[in-house]
Amino acid sequence: MSSLLYQQPIAILAALVAVVFVGVYWIGCVALRPFFRILVRSYGGDNEIVGSVLAAFGVLYGLLMSLIAVAAYQNVNDVESQAVSEASALLALYRAVGEYPLPLREDLEVQLIDYCSTIIEDEWPLLRQGMHPRGSHIRLEAIFQGLMAIEHNSRRDELIQARAISHFEAMADQGRIRRYASVSAIPIPMWYVVIVGTIINYGLMWSFDMRFVTQLFLGGMLAFFLGALILLIAVLERPYRSVQFGVPPDAFVLAREVMIEDENVPPVELIRGGR
Repeated sequence: MSSLLYQQPIAILAALVAVVFVGVYWIGCVALRPFFRILVRSYGGDNEIVGSVLAAFGVLYGLLMSLIAVAAYQNVNDVESQAVSEASALLALYRAVGEYPLPLREDLEVQLIDYCSTIIEDEWPLLRQGMHPRGSHIRLEAIFQGLMAIEHNSRRDELIQARAISHFEAMADQGRIRRYASVSAIPIPMWYVVIVGTIINYGLMWSFDMRFVTQLFLGGMLAFFLGALILLIAVLERPYRSVQFGVPPDAFVLAREVMIEDENVPPVELIRGGR
């Protein structure tokens, strides 16, 4: 069910949130508001007391929601930055192996392009589903073995290999972080506090003594805003899941295009020899 919701456009989700949150509040106005008013009156309360409690609670609840929303947004930005860093390291590694001798260079270039395609076509759909991709270590091990296969005939060969291994380690580290981010989410206890806070907001609004139409209008606006805020957090807490706001594989698509273009460029020696 959650996967289906993440695949919906944001306009449909916003409409669904409006119907659910506002609908629940309005139903509560009809079914529960009379009981809440009786409970408040039985203790001698009035609108001033209820308003003071709602204001104090709103500060705490609003602060909590703000922190969660900022944390969720920051998480998306961090995941996107990590994906860009991984793609940059992959492209830098491809440039580095371009200094390797033939035929080792061609084998490594093909493996790197294939690894990039695997990230785009195989791993990213799993990330969209909230699953942790597995099996990448096999391809990474093959690439690493190729990097270690260069013969050190000079100091230059040692420097070339050291630079390539440095890029490889950066790429592998960022890849592990990217895959782990597929299962990152807001802890369940925090969602529990958010839901309980929403119910308390509803209860305090139902406790006000005002015209019924005014109660529906003002409370409905508050309910819609709470729903929109919760929708924002739900969309951002899973950095890959949302069809519109999830982190896309654009950085890897661009890196693959650059690698394929470079692979199709004739070597400098052939260009000069053909003149």
